[in-house]
Amino acid sequence: MAKQKRATATVKMTYSEDTDLIAWWNSIPRGSRNAVMKDMMRDYIEHNRGGYRPIMPRNVPQPFDPGRFTQVCDDAAWIRTALMDLPGYVERVIQHVAAVGGVQPNIRSPNGIGVLQTEDVSPEDAMRRESRMKKAKW
Repeated sequence: MAKQKRATATVKMTYSEDTDLIAWWNSIPRGSRNAVMKDMMRDYIEHNRGGYRPIMPRNVPQPFDPGRFTQVCDDAAWIRTALMDLPGYVERVIQHVAAVGGVQPNIRSPNGIGVLQTEDVSPEDAMRRESRMKKAKW
């Protein structure tokens, strides 16, 4: 029987960066490692449509991408605008809820102390409560 031509693939791993991969590799039984590597490579080919997707090593700085930088700038500007508009938006929501829900706004007395007036409380009762609140010792 003639010997078949073979290709050997070598993977270099370091204990400082690839500890998880080394531990996983060592957990595979010795007779199965070749089949596992072939399955992983075939899965990679299938997911990348037969092509190679370049992967930048972790320790190499990523190249500057002007399109991505522009997107980050646009997103930051949108967030800034949204935060600046937030107080006005919250105020409009509260006004809408008050108008739709029928909540009466605070009616202020001449001396500036707010008293909430509803149908259940007469103006005399409200004044009496207000005077009691002034006398209360907190």
